[in-house]
Amino acid sequence: MKFTEDALKFLNMGIESELSAYVFYTEAIKLIDDPALRSTIETLANDEKGHFLTLEGEYSETVNSEMWVPYRDIMEKPGLPKMDEVLQETHKSLLARVKMLKTKKDVLNMALVLEKEALNLFTEAAAAMTNPDFKKVFDHLAAFEQGHVQLIERELANA
Repeated sequence: MKFTEDALKFLNMGIESELSAYVFYTEAIKLIDDPALRSTIETLANDEKGHFLTLEGEYSETVNSEMWVPYRDIMEKPGLPKMDEVLQETHKSLLARVKMLKTKKDVLNMALVLEKEALNLFTEAAAAMTNPDFKKVFDHLAAFEQGHVQLIERELANA
């Protein structure tokens, strides 16, 4: 599928968003003692990893660029791979914010902000698409992010 310039812009923003969420979840999980919440955070991290790989695959098929290759190499590892120096440097400010979180509720509130940002991004991208195939990709991702928002809101209600 050939992406328009507008679609490529949203694709890149989506890749960055999914990567940031993955980095957040893999760091936040270290702060969680509750086994049920740890499981939820692991699931969210794996979902973000999958979203990244999907978007990166679309990008690689469309644009002859190795822009995301270092990240793809990390993310293709099984489980929740550790962040290398490239990821740590790119997400330095996010990592600094994660280290300031103190409670389960703090983690969930930050997760909710990231998921709502992703939901808004993919909803906006879907609305901007004139090609139904592009719209379908972004609608699918928006639906996933909506599920994440609902999951985190349920966790917050029980926190």
